[in-house]
Amino acid sequence: MSYYTSDIKTHEIQAYTNSSNFRTEFRLDANRLYMSNMRLMNVGWVQSGANRDINRLVGSYGVIKSLNLFDDNELIDGLDNFNLWAAFNCYNKKNDSNLSTNEFLKNNNMGLVSKRPNDSTAAIDATVGPARPDRQSTNVENTTPKSWLDVSAYLNFLQRSRYIPSHYFKRLRLVIEYETDVLNLTPASDADSVTSLEPFLVVDEMVNEQVIMEVMKNYGGIQYQPLETSRVVMPSITPLPSAATDDGNITQEITFTIQGFNNKSINRLVMMPVGQSPQASAVSTKYGKLQATSIYLNNFQVRTAEGNLLQGQGLTTDNQRRAMLTDLYGDCDDQVGAIWISNASSAIEDATNTLGYLSPFAVKIEQSNVQNFQVTVGRKAIFDTQTAIDQSLTKYNQTLHLHFFAETQKMITVNPKDMSYSIAYV
Repeated sequence: MSYYTSDIKTHEIQAYTNSSNFRTEFRLDANRLYMSNMRLMNVGWVQSGANRDINRLVGSYGVIKSLNLFDDNELIDGLDNFNLWAAFNCYNKKNDSNLSTNEFLKNNNMGLVSKRPNDSTAAIDATVGPARPDRQSTNVENTTPKSWLDVSAYLNFLQRSRYIPSHYFKRLRLVIEYETDVLNLTPASDADSVTSLEPFLVVDEMVNEQVIMEVMKNYGGIQYQPLETSRVVMPSITPLPSAATDDGNITQEITFTIQGFNNKSINRLVMMPVGQSPQASAVSTKYGKLQATSIYLNNFQVRTAEGNLLQGQGLTTDNQRRAMLTDLYGDCDDQVGAIWISNASSAIEDATNTLGYLSPFAVKIEQSNVQNFQVTVGRKAIFDTQTAIDQSLTKYNQTLHLHFFAETQKMITVNPKDMSYSIAYV
């Protein structure tokens, strides 16, 4: 049976306002029964200078910094650090999905291809898909790659509510803010001038009067799980290692108190450690600062007023971290060496862009009215023998921004008598 019938009318909505590299806003009409499968088209950018590779991990989605759905000034659902979460979402995929789908819809290049060198005694390498000219941004809008974005994949309210009646939400606005760090778009060319393209929005409207009456009659409360974010800074390791013999013998452990999640119900939590040192981030020229940098893990623990969520010190090995991530979120598309703690550069192809990246943390909390939310992160130092300069700028000792994404619980309750609604945490 076809999804689209004469009961559904599709609209292409042009931006109400658009300011390149800053903000785009779409507005929807009142008293319409929209469907929640909103699609954002023409996502991308043009740049001056030569063609440049697009961020390998997140593709064209790297141009979006935040995505928010408002009713007038009331935030219904939103996602700050959109491109960082989109990067995790690209990593949290089966290899076939990345190779067969995402590289066309998102313009990323995460699909792995196994190959054996001519030397039959050499190890089999696994590398990303072949370089493609159409995965490079250009200085012409007609030729630069564009992406298609399913908005509901990132705003949980749209997943939980099949219909969005603007009889209640009379001034719906979808607001996009753009990334300003060029390294997250085309990581190899921070000197080029970039201009975001003007996207357009595609929405479906139910026009069958009988269906509209039935939906409005039964439209009740919607419980959903918006992602909320927080961030803390983990300074570089002190004291710094001075020789390879210091590897693993110098430990840094910090407990962070995060106020933003208190008094809320939280389901799952993801932590993305993002490196900040120019020297270290320059090594991973394919991901910009959208990857979860590996740390030489000593311990990771989450606690609330109810006590520790993990036994003992919590996660103490990377295998434990990876197992918990897989248990909570499913398959992840690891490149060979992505979670290795090593300075080696000859073991695998393209090692400088692969070793020690793509290592997010995940934990299940499942608590209501969280209080005294704390996270303890412990890591060990590694002396970088290949970089004979400031060890505080090296990959495993550098300053990290720890980005947290928490699934919170909200509910929208509607009042059919006066066509009003209220939003509250539950």
